Amino acid sequence: MCPPLRSAEQSADDSLSEALESLGQSISRGQKKADFPGSGAFDDPDVMAALADLPSSGAMSKSKASLSGSDSAHSEEIRPYLEEETEIPMVTRKRNRRGRRSFWPPLIILGMVQVAVMVALGLIMLPVLKEKSLTLEAVSSSLIKFQDETRVLQKRLEVGEQRIDSLLTEVVQMKRSLELNPEDARAELDYLGVRNRFVQMADSAIQKADRLAFDQLLKVADEEEDEKLRNGAMSEVYRVRFAYLNGLRSSGHALPVGELFPSLRGKDEMALGTDQLINVLQDQGVEAGHRARAAYLLADHRHINAVNALVDAVSTDANLDVVREASLTFGEMTGYRGEELLDASGLVEWWRENSKVVKLALGN
Repeated sequence: MCPPLRSAEQSADDSLSEALESLGQSISRGQKKADFPGSGAFDDPDVMAALADLPSSGAMSKSKASLSGSDSAHSEEIRPYLEEETEIPMVTRKRNRRGRRSFWPPLIILGMVQVAVMVALGLIMLPVLKEKSLTLEAVSSSLIKFQDETRVLQKRLEVGEQRIDSLLTEVVQMKRSLELNPEDARAELDYLGVRNRFVQMADSAIQKADRLAFDQLLKVADEEEDEKLRNGAMSEVYRVRFAYLNGLRSSGHALPVGELFPSLRGKDEMALGTDQLINVLQDQGVEAGHRARAAYLLADHRHINAVNALVDAVSTDANLDVVREASLTFGEMTGYRGEELLDASGLVEWWRENSKVVKLALGN
């Protein structure tokens, strides 16, 4: 039978002590030698030979005595440790060593398990954390955008409030300006009524060629004491004159020669003489268009009688189209250039001053 193997940390004294302690316990309990563990080792010749070679307890005592004699200075320091060592059972020291050896591996394994669990939890929670981080970023960007929009709205509201304040100020000013007393209101209404009549007269002078309406406007513009009314009438006079600057008012009109002169039936208007055109121009029973056309055709009949007929038409004809054509033809014959169109009074005054000269120039 082979002897039991010893660990690297177990010494020969520990094995021997364990064996002796087990033997003593077996004897005290009345057991046979073969009942305790390792009892068969004493029947082995090799074990017995090893036990015979061990030093006796006396030799061990001598060695301790020699140790104490050779190093007496440290005997007092070593003795407590030696006594304490002899008192601790060998089995207990072995178990303590085994306990120290078996304490760290479970602790290391437990730590590794905890680390693994933490890593697994981290890997599991990583997508959720990423999703939550993206959600937080989106929420933060939305908040920033909302704050920017809020600032823009606040600025717009401030601008709107400023505009409203300015409009309210203007409304207050307009209200104050419109707060008229009854007399002022009555005067304003009277002015608006007269101004409306001026507009109606100008419309009649333009649409119907009403000479009388135009003369009334001229009279108000020259004689009215109220400056506002005078300016209003003059404005309408300018509007009428601007309307008559257009040379197409009587264009395309031709004299009905056969109707006006039955003896000349079949002739055209170019066959009419000076006296015949003067008769058409001075006949108020003839249509205004015929009279205006006759005034236009007299431009080719440079005779003093034609000039006198044109002056009479400008002075007395009730149709502004006739007055216009007569004024233009008179200017072509005599060289007169009036400052204003339809200025009959200025034309008549000029003719009184220059009629003798024009007669000499015409030679008839």
